[in-house]
Amino acid sequence: MFDKDKLTNIFNDILLMRFSGHIGIGLMFFVILVGFGFTTLAPYFATKQLSTKIQTDTDELVQTYIQNIDDYQEFITSLSRNFDFTCSDKEQKQLSRIAYSNYLIRKISLTPSGKSTCSSFYEKRHDGHVESHKIKTYSKNMSLWLSSDIDSLQRIFEVRWQGDKGSLILSLEPIVEEILRNKYCEDCVLTSVSINNDVERFAWQDENKLYTTTPIYEALMPNGLKLSNYIKSELLDKESQALRMPLFLVGAFIAGFLILLRRLFIRRRLSLHALVQRGIVKREFIPYYQPIINLKTKELYGCEVLARWKKKGGGLISPMEFIPYVEKSGQIIPITNLLIEKTIKDLSTINWQLTDRVISINLVPQQLENLQLMNDSLALFSKSKISVKQVAFEITERKQFDDLTIASEVIQYLKSQGIDIKLDDAGTGYGGFSYIQELNLRSLKIDKMFVENIGTTDIKLSLLDSIIAFGKQAGMEMIAEGVETKEQSDYLVERDVYLQQGYYFGMPMNAEEFSIYNSEIKNKNKLLAI
Repeated sequence: MFDKDKLTNIFNDILLMRFSGHIGIGLMFFVILVGFGFTTLAPYFATKQLSTKIQTDTDELVQTYIQNIDDYQEFITSLSRNFDFTCSDKEQKQLSRIAYSNYLIRKISLTPSGKSTCSSFYEKRHDGHVESHKIKTYSKNMSLWLSSDIDSLQRIFEVRWQGDKGSLILSLEPIVEEILRNKYCEDCVLTSVSINNDVERFAWQDENKLYTTTPIYEALMPNGLKLSNYIKSELLDKESQALRMPLFLVGAFIAGFLILLRRLFIRRRLSLHALVQRGIVKREFIPYYQPIINLKTKELYGCEVLARWKKKGGGLISPMEFIPYVEKSGQIIPITNLLIEKTIKDLSTINWQLTDRVISINLVPQQLENLQLMNDSLALFSKSKISVKQVAFEITERKQFDDLTIASEVIQYLKSQGIDIKLDDAGTGYGGFSYIQELNLRSLKIDKMFVENIGTTDIKLSLLDSIIAFGKQAGMEMIAEGVETKEQSDYLVERDVYLQQGYYFGMPMNAEEFSIYNSEIKNKNKLLAI
């Protein structure tokens, strides 16, 4: 059974085409799988697309229809003046001619007072299966009605005029319903108008059950009317089918893009690994030194060793470009030993061994959880004039220990050799101050993120004061990092934090620059000016 690391390596091998005989099929299968996965979204996008189309068409038609209805108020008033309300043959022909010449009028009905109704149809007709609801009153003589024709399953707007001689009714064509019904395919859209949220019962009789049970779009009309659009499943299927290929291509493109990103990431990572390894072999990693000043004695307390990568024929590579990676890959261990070797050589040339100054070297938890690794690093001092007692190892709180028990044992061993262990980045990471207790640490370094808030009202300033108060109460040695201004330095000195490090005292320097700096500060007048 494969463990997680082995499975990851195999997957990486596949993406890098190490298995050239099968990789093409594997990647093609993945792309096709994702493409088909996207096609399952076709009904969703088809619904959204149809909803947008029908919404646009409906809103446009409704606005036009309402405008036409309003226009017929004046029309029916004028019409009433041209009739004697006798339902004679002449008047019936006149009704037919007017209705025929106006595309929006379905029928004109005329009813003389106390007599039967005649209409624009040639035969007289009584609408016995119509339910009507008044929805708007224009004037004493005129109103707008919605009639439900049960036989035709339609709801029709009617403009009604009532006078002394009789009444006139303009039955308007259901333009919105008819245009939408066949616009996308034959009888694909069913439009229903409801009053006061009545159930659209005309939409659910017999053959109409083929339509969706919920409207794909609803539009609110004047006076509480609601226009609801239903579609047949075949229209949704048709629209979905049209979207499947574009969605497949989109899914395949995204899958291919993700594979490309993954491959580029892995190639960069493997490429970086190989470059770092070559850099170790060629001894391209060099130490830079940043001074730590004791403001109480006005002397150089020591320096922190910082890793830099200087490629042959090129400039320096920023630590942020490789440190996070080499800490995860384990390559930080040979890099640390390489830095120790060069540090011993550099500092020996300036007689560091004749002082009691400290060399602070950064470690990762992995190193402090392995006694053999630490002994290998300490062995580098065996042929050096610089004593291990001048060494201090810094462990960052931003990295988590896997086994605090083993780490505690290794740290106690290092302490027995006279080596100090400092907690770096105090207050910013996993352990909090529990590391101080569990690992029995007596030195801490205050992170720059707290120091840089001196002179502001940021809440981290109160955290800085708390850290300092804790350190003083516990009798710990404290070093403040990231000191960049005199104001910050004075603030710390006022609170008895005399060990300080930062650009205010000196930037990280290569061996030659640090040698010059060290020579200059031998004259105490150099530090007295601080």
